[in-house]
Amino acid sequence: MKNLRKPYRKRGRFFNCKNDKVQGFFYKSAKMLLQSVSLFWSNPQKGQELWIGKACPLSCSVAPVITWIGHASFLIQVGGINILVDPIFGDVTFLYKRILPPGIALEQMPKIDYVLISHNHIDHMDGPTLRAIKGKNKDVVFLVPQGDKAWFDKRGFENCHEHMWWDQRSFCPPGEPKNQVTFSFLPASHWSQRGMFDKNRSLWGSWMIDCSGSRIYFAGDTYFDSHFSEIAQEFPNIDVALLPVGPCEPHKVLKDWHLDAQEAGKAFLQLGAKYFVPMHWGAFAFGVEHFDKPIEMIKAWWEKNTDLLTEKKLRCMKVGQSVAFSNNDATLKQE
Repeated sequence: MKNLRKPYRKRGRFFNCKNDKVQGFFYKSAKMLLQSVSLFWSNPQKGQELWIGKACPLSCSVAPVITWIGHASFLIQVGGINILVDPIFGDVTFLYKRILPPGIALEQMPKIDYVLISHNHIDHMDGPTLRAIKGKNKDVVFLVPQGDKAWFDKRGFENCHEHMWWDQRSFCPPGEPKNQVTFSFLPASHWSQRGMFDKNRSLWGSWMIDCSGSRIYFAGDTYFDSHFSEIAQEFPNIDVALLPVGPCEPHKVLKDWHLDAQEAGKAFLQLGAKYFVPMHWGAFAFGVEHFDKPIEMIKAWWEKNTDLLTEKKLRCMKVGQSVAFSNNDATLKQE
C-alpha cells in the first residue's frame, strides 16, 4: 500500500490532495442553503409514502442483511454482529427537516456492536443519535476518522478508535473465532467541518467491512475521483456497494462535494461490486430537485447501461426495508 493515495496535510488541516481548493466554500454553502430550504417550503415533497417500508429488523444474522434507515444510515448485520453506519434518526437542523422518516425507530434497534462514522458533518455524525446508541449499548465500539476521537472522548464515549486512510482494525467476537470482522478505513474525496473554525481539522473517508466471506463497501460522502479504482485494486470481489446518488442539482455547485446519480454509476463500475444500493437521497432536501429525483436518475442510468452491467444488480431500498444478500441473489425481506 506504499504508493496508494494518502491525504495531504498542511498546518493541521487535511486535504484531498496538494492542490485541493476550499475557496468559495461559505458562498456556495449559503447559496445552497437558501435554494434548498426555499424549495422544501415552497414545493411540498409529495410521494413519500411510496418509499416507506415495514421495519422489522432481525436480532442478528450470519448471512449479510442490510436495512436502510434513511439518508446514509444503515443497519448492517453479518457474521452475528450488528453494525450501524453514519446513524441519524432526527432532523439535521430546524431548517433541514426530514422528508422520509427514519426507517427504524431507535427503540426498535437490536443490540449494536459497532458504529462506523465516515466524516463529522452533522447529517453523518449526529450527536443526539450517537448518545442514544451509547446509552442503550454499553459495549458498543465507535470507529471514526482521524481527528474525530476528541469529540467522542469529551462526551464520555469510552470505546472509540480513530483511523487514517488504509488503516485496518479487526475484532473477534467472544467465543466466535470464525466470525472475525475487519474494518478498513479508505479514501473519499470530500471535506469535514462541525463548527465555524474547524474546517478539515479531521479526516473523512469510506469503509470496507469484511466478515464471514462477505465484503461490503460504504462510500460515505464523496465526489467522483480516482480512489474508487484504487479501492477496487486493493479490495477485489466486493459484494455490496452502498453509494450516494444525490443531491444532484445544481451540479455545478455540488460536483466538488457529492456524486450525482450518473457519477455514482461510474463509481460502481470502477469498484466492480455485484450489488449497488443507492443512499444519500430522500431524507433531506440538500439539493434543488424533488426528493426522489436521484433514485429516478440512477434507474435511468442503469437502463441505459445494461450492456456494462451483466450479472450486476441494482437494489433500490425503501426506508425500513431489509435486504438479505447471498452469493446467488439478494432477497427482499421487507416490502
